[in-house]
Amino acid sequence: MKHKKTYELVRKLIDERELDDENLDEANGELLELVDQDPVCGWAYGLLSEIYYWTGEYADAEDKLFYYGEGVKYGEQGVEVDEDSLEANFWLSVNWGSFGQEKGIMKSLALINPIKAAAEKVIEMDEGYFYGGPWRVLGRLYDKAPGFPFSIGDGRKAEECLERALELGPRFYLNHLFLAEHYIAAREKSKAKEHLEWILGAPLNKNHEREDEGYKEDAELLLEGL
Repeated sequence: MKHKKTYELVRKLIDERELDDENLDEANGELLELVDQDPVCGWAYGLLSEIYYWTGEYADAEDKLFYYGEGVKYGEQGVEVDEDSLEANFWLSVNWGSFGQEKGIMKSLALINPIKAAAEKVIEMDEGYFYGGPWRVLGRLYDKAPGFPFSIGDGRKAEECLERALELGPRFYLNHLFLAEHYIAAREKSKAKEHLEWILGAPLNKNHEREDEGYKEDAELLLEGL
């Protein structure tokens, strides 16, 4: 890997984003300096895309589209300079999905095939990346996209993809949350309840307590609505 030392530093800063509010800014600065020196380092653009995803997750509602849009921009740059960049393809697909969700999926039909293609490419490279991330993206896409004849929405495929994500990331809260939402939509309340109760009973992951607490709040609201 090129620039391994910088990769390890930035990866640590992103992973420890909850320990210090400055960590994402520091990681961003390191990456911008790197791509200025090496403009064809695909993974650097991919991690910039990841930073903007997390920033969007924490942002106020009116700012989310901007941050996800910046994540898309950097992900596209990463894929442009290195079409086989794992990080660029994955975080591009994630930011596209979040951007489309914020806009409303019916306004974002043009994003569906690009998201699908990027996620499938990541599956070919490393299906377990980010706790089964590419399968999670695909599952969410099949769940949220309109069905035939408008688009690719398909509940059966969504379930298969989300279950595969869970196999690869059994302790990742979001895999359980997305499956619970899928089962609620499918009116399979007992299966949804199983995943929601898992989230509520699971211990918080070190350094990711704020993220996990948010998932627990979402799970509690969904469970109250069953």
